[in-house]
Amino acid sequence: MLSAFISPADIKVNLESTDKEECFAELLELIVAKNSNIKRIEAMQALIQREEKGSTAVFPYVAVPHGVIKSIGKTAIAIGISRNGIEFESPLGESDSSKDARKPVVNVIFEIIFEEKETETHIRVLRDILQLVSDPEFVKNVLQSKTSQEVYDLIESLES
Repeated sequence: MLSAFISPADIKVNLESTDKEECFAELLELIVAKNSNIKRIEAMQALIQREEKGSTAVFPYVAVPHGVIKSIGKTAIAIGISRNGIEFESPLGESDSSKDARKPVVNVIFEIIFEEKETETHIRVLRDILQLVSDPEFVKNVLQSKTSQEVYDLIESLES
């Protein structure tokens, strides 16, 4: 269950970031606040390298940037809500060469830093997020939430 890895302190309901890498850094600060052993540079590089392999905008309005590092010890997650949205690249390597092509705009970001050896946890957390965002009302309800506690309670209620 995702709620086992997060608390309201891991959720930022009003991201200030306007682009993807700023968002990664802003959410990484939430993760580092609870996991002081994380090396920021290593974590940021892992997030960027993963994103370069393919967009993590995996669902309408949702992205799941993630990286694997050695310095964490355990899986850490931060969730950010961008009211205005942040552009990500098109998923599945779709071409953006057309002038009319629009990049997906993401409002809900689940940023995850995994311990290198936690393959089972990695798969389980991604599966739990997929289940959450599969609920057609999830994004709408998250965007209506005013506090991190409300977002946390919503996640917890959908997991039961």
